[in-house]
Amino acid sequence: MDYQFTAKCSHKNATTIWQFIQNGLANDVTIKSIKDKLPYTVNYVTNEAISFSAPTRNNGEAEEIQLVDFTVVIDRLKALEVFNTNTAKACFRGTKIYKKRSPFFALLYSSGVIEKTK
Repeated sequence: MDYQFTAKCSHKNATTIWQFIQNGLANDVTIKSIKDKLPYTVNYVTNEAISFSAPTRNNGEAEEIQLVDFTVVIDRLKALEVFNTNTAKACFRGTKIYKKRSPFFALLYSSGVIEKTK
């Protein structure tokens, strides 16, 4: 499945998108994976990190997406017109969230930052 940034986020910078997600997510909310197979629980959202967990990832322990890595990846994804978890791998290289691509996409999709292409 291919994705693109939504009209409301396509011209926003990474920090503004982070704030958009912060304002839209609550602590202890469940979001679905992009393939609707795995639920992720958003444990908390701060100015520096978003914590999530899933029963089948990391033994159910919480994981974080740090703002610094989020910003790098969003800036790189913005250079792509259309992307998916496979074609976007290069955008995640050198960050601490390389192995968190699926939850990252689930977070963006459930927050209305990205949408499926037509």
